[in-house]
Amino acid sequence: MQRPGIIARGLLALGLFFCSGTGCEPPPESYTCGEGNGGAAGAANPEPAGREGGDGSNGDLPPQQPPASPAAGLEVVTSDAWVSDVEIAVHDRVNTVLVVAWNQTQAADATWLDFGLDGEPRMTSRPGSGALGERRDVVLGVPGDAEVSLRIVSKRGQTAYQTREHRFRTEPLPSRMPRPQVLSYRPELAGPERWLFGSVEDSEGGSPYNYYLNTFWLYIMDRQGRIVWYYADPSTNATTSFQRRARDGAYIVLEKRCYSCLNFSESIVKMTLDWTTFEEIPVSGLADAIDVTSDGSLLYDANSELMERTADGEVRSIWSCRRHFGPGLSCYTNTINWDSRRDSVLMSYPYLGTVVEIDRQSGELMAQYGNARGSWEFAPPASTPPKAWKFEFQHFPNFTPSGSLLVSSHMPGCTETEVPVAHQHAFVEFDVDRTRQRLIEKWRYTGGPEWPRAKGMAIRTASGNTLANYGTGGVIREITPGKQTAWHVKFDAPEGDDFFNKMVGHNELIDDLYALNGAAP
Repeated sequence: MQRPGIIARGLLALGLFFCSGTGCEPPPESYTCGEGNGGAAGAANPEPAGREGGDGSNGDLPPQQPPASPAAGLEVVTSDAWVSDVEIAVHDRVNTVLVVAWNQTQAADATWLDFGLDGEPRMTSRPGSGALGERRDVVLGVPGDAEVSLRIVSKRGQTAYQTREHRFRTEPLPSRMPRPQVLSYRPELAGPERWLFGSVEDSEGGSPYNYYLNTFWLYIMDRQGRIVWYYADPSTNATTSFQRRARDGAYIVLEKRCYSCLNFSESIVKMTLDWTTFEEIPVSGLADAIDVTSDGSLLYDANSELMERTADGEVRSIWSCRRHFGPGLSCYTNTINWDSRRDSVLMSYPYLGTVVEIDRQSGELMAQYGNARGSWEFAPPASTPPKAWKFEFQHFPNFTPSGSLLVSSHMPGCTETEVPVAHQHAFVEFDVDRTRQRLIEKWRYTGGPEWPRAKGMAIRTASGNTLANYGTGGVIREITPGKQTAWHVKFDAPEGDDFFNKMVGHNELIDDLYALNGAAP
């Protein structure tokens, strides 16, 4: 979500904000924004029973399986007879990536790197060519300022010939890069994924207005909160907060938008983690979010129209917000999510409290969810007294693998995004009744006291957990179906109001870094 500044008001006792009359719609005097039955701000509302888990994947991508060691089942022999002239260097753009070069002196079926930190599980790169001559590979997944033990492995037949141990140290992270804090981690509740791919602004925090001013950093962190990869472009101060894994190949895509940046051409970037692929595609009038389809098409909002750029470079307009909603209404959109099963695109219009689902091929409106005229209705929730749902500056609607709709939204009545109220932001899942054209609440989490003035998202993971973040609240949670926190990470801004920390953008769990480092089409 993004919302221009409005003077915050209503700061009361205990350091918590209550809703003002114009920001929330209070029925009784004791009511705070949301569906509670009265009580002070910060009181958790009754919630429906927990959702059954285990049916999910990381968004619309297939569930990941950690790659098996290429040496599994092979006889391992230590020998330096297969390679020579080994050179190791820190990558010139990423201090946590090591570049390993060597000369393959005997032809092998395949070669790879075996590496790790002392006392921690070993990792491997993906098998590559074993042809004679110069070879190159990279070490991915180790933190900065760490000593790495590595060997080059050459496979022939059923034997893996590994070199003697080489040791080399990565360099420290850039000093201005924000550092995460892991507040809690319960591996028995968390999913199996080892890394989190995300975005964070080096925000000052402390108030609702200190955002979209500083450098955005893409990062990959491990479960200990150690950064193992990063990207930033401080020369332009571009907003980069909606990076995605590409569905059609082993690379990532990211947007470079202009909020408080220097003059530059907005673009979408395709790149691999080691920068061997780096392509900038100019896009003018780019809105917040982007997505990429399995056939390599880029989907984005430019000048209030849903646009598609195919892998061949052809550009077309699919759907127009202004033609659909008419003049005078906001066409700012904060989400583009493609669903492969229906070949549809979800777009979120937070000022209208509305989500549209568009047929990607025909551009026809398939469904409209939320508050605007013509939207499907919300079924009354199973609460006492029942109070109908409505979206409040929603963000990141997406379909789970079971077909339900998962949305990040303030609770009904909480329209004033600058006025935070603890436990009044929800990650909500709805069953979609396409026959009766209505949404039926299935699962809701309001256990976190954090407040996303901007952004915020939730996505279903392969384990059935929900990975959620609170945008400007600076907090990321992995939440079980029973609403326990399996992993709790914070990008803190220590000065000022703790509701406003460093802003986190899109994030997803991954289990194979080399799946982001292949050849991009």
